[in-house]
Amino acid sequence: MKIKFQYIVFVFALIGFQASAQKTDENIGTEVVNVVKPYTPTISDAFKVKETPVMEDEDNTKREEIKYNIFSFPVASTFTPAKGKAAGVDRQKAEKLYNNYATLGVGNYGTVNAELFITENISRSEYVGGMLRHISSQGGIDAAVVDDNYYNTALDLTYGSRQQSYNWNADVGYKHQIYNWYGLPVDYINFENDVIAAINPQQTYQTVYVGGKIGAKDSFFRDATAQYKRFWDAAGSAENRFFVKPSLDIDVMSEKIKVDFIADYVGG
Repeated sequence: MKIKFQYIVFVFALIGFQASAQKTDENIGTEVVNVVKPYTPTISDAFKVKETPVMEDEDNTKREEIKYNIFSFPVASTFTPAKGKAAGVDRQKAEKLYNNYATLGVGNYGTVNAELFITENISRSEYVGGMLRHISSQGGIDAAVVDDNYYNTALDLTYGSRQQSYNWNADVGYKHQIYNWYGLPVDYINFENDVIAAINPQQTYQTVYVGGKIGAKDSFFRDATAQYKRFWDAAGSAENRFFVKPSLDIDVMSEKIKVDFIADYVGG
């Protein structure tokens, strides 16, 4: 029995040693494994849709011939467009113009004012005209110690022509004036009758002129005016005047410039 107990102790001791050995060798260690694989990229052809695909159906490629006829015949239209209507404009009655007219007026102190205008066409392009003006007074102002009458008369004649590209006219005139300068300072000076009788307050003025004007159409030369005038009085003084005045229209780009020239002479 003693021997069997030793064997049993030995067996258990051996089992415990193996179990301890297995427990001690349970950790077997770690290792690093690197797996290297080469990468070689490639490009494959992309699939593109063709602009004109191939039709396998042969019937689709055949063109069919279409036969047709057009029968044209008039059709009565029932559409009637409305007519436009212009907006109403109040038109004033045109004034009546007269070629000839005369006026006459009278007033106190024997005053007369008369005017006469006459125009006559002698052809389709030529005309003549005349003008007569007169104003006068017989005087008679209270407390006037000298003559106080006066008169002013003027006569003008003209002849003109209107052509397609130009027009012109010539004028001649005469004026006669008589005035009495009756302003005496009787409130401050006592004039004797002999002194008043010796005063001649009348003064006479006369003027004569001749001139003309010419104008053009569709030309840089617009018009020109010229006139000669002579003036004199009863005291012996006289004056001469002559002037000419041309006018031009000059086109500069899109603008029009009017240029006037004048030459004026006065002497006496």
